[in-house]
Amino acid sequence: MGGARTAIFNLLYARRFGGSLLLRIEDTDVERSRQHHAEQIISSLEWLGVEWDEGPIYQSDRLARYRQRAEELVEKGLGYRCYCSAEELDDERTTAEKAGKHYRYSGRCRRAAEEGQRGQGEHVIRFKVHDRPIDVHDLVRGEVHFEGQLIDDFVVLRSDGHPTYHLSVVVDDIDMEITLVARGDDHLSNTPKHILLFEALGGVVPRFAHLPLILGTDKKRLSKRTGATSVEEYRDLGILPEALFNFLSLLGWSPGNDREIFTSSESAGLFDFAGVNKAPAVFDQEKLIWMNSQYLMRMAPESIVPHLRPFISEVIAEAPNLLQLIALYQPRARTLKELSEALAPYFVEASQLPYEQEAVRKHLKGGELEVRIRKLRDGFSQIEAFSLDSTEAVLRKVAEEEGVGAGKLIHPLRLALTGKGSSPPIFDVLVALGRERSLARIDRLLEELPSLASGAA
Repeated sequence: MGGARTAIFNLLYARRFGGSLLLRIEDTDVERSRQHHAEQIISSLEWLGVEWDEGPIYQSDRLARYRQRAEELVEKGLGYRCYCSAEELDDERTTAEKAGKHYRYSGRCRRAAEEGQRGQGEHVIRFKVHDRPIDVHDLVRGEVHFEGQLIDDFVVLRSDGHPTYHLSVVVDDIDMEITLVARGDDHLSNTPKHILLFEALGGVVPRFAHLPLILGTDKKRLSKRTGATSVEEYRDLGILPEALFNFLSLLGWSPGNDREIFTSSESAGLFDFAGVNKAPAVFDQEKLIWMNSQYLMRMAPESIVPHLRPFISEVIAEAPNLLQLIALYQPRARTLKELSEALAPYFVEASQLPYEQEAVRKHLKGGELEVRIRKLRDGFSQIEAFSLDSTEAVLRKVAEEEGVGAGKLIHPLRLALTGKGSSPPIFDVLVALGRERSLARIDRLLEELPSLASGAA
């Protein structure tokens, strides 16, 4: 979710100020990177509606370039080969920890290189850090100061020839002429290293914007316990891409008013990093679901269908009354999953429709109920045009003849038609089901009424 929010902020800024968004897949870490992970990133961003102008560019295709630039650092005396083993480095770190000191690489190979000595065997390439203060103006955090003596000579090229994050992103930013880097706040500590590399490699230092972390409602890092953590999980829960885009765009950023529903183009017209908060943003899943319900409620039924298809069967997807049913339930559903569940009962056989037991206990009472339902059924069967007006006229006529309020008929009829104690307006339900299916469901209730009514009593 953090990566998606970062991509959205970059997109909004690029669109607001006429820039170009470049999608780069940082897949040089062979332990963490997998092809399916890269594909997941791309498909998630496409689904969200994040449209990039360049890329995707895979860092794994540029390994030769990173090695070339690492060697340049060595040739210029700005980097050196380090032959220290993992065991030797662990010993250094342990010694520093026991002494209560901040660990920095001792620089033994740096001194050896400066003295013209050259080791043999497996090695990494380190960057020479010179003790000096490093200041950066961050578009979110303002002026940030770093003490150079706290940064040790960091590795830029591993012993297997793969670059570290520090080298690969700086080389790419220079080659791709990146002018703005917006990334998570957890990368702030990397910034002084990157500034030093930009300068050493002859690049123009871009502007930086470090975005606040995303926390769960428990004020801890977002986890599966406090909410889904990936775009795919929310897609599978039935969240619309437009709603998730809107929600993420307001996660840490405010346009300065109380409005909460924005299209992506509207957000792009207002976005600026000056409106991004320094404090961590709280991911409230209930707020997201509410926002999704607002989108569902405002969409045309035909616009919902493509998003709904993964949640419904082919029979439902091709049903002639699908748009009619969507219109009935979209104001009542919070997610596409809830909407699909609400539609499902309309497409089962009458004998397979389950009844809510609480609704049975509440509404299937009274010795005259069967007589009233039969009269209602007969009235519906004789209607020439099965419409909202004609079905309502029949029900109100039966209620008047029986000397009862319309609710005494509506509630058991709703149970017969939907199996539930609540639904959209009952006459809309009748028309959506149609005459034959409605009569079949009423017949089923009448058949089972004696046993249901005895259980309700």
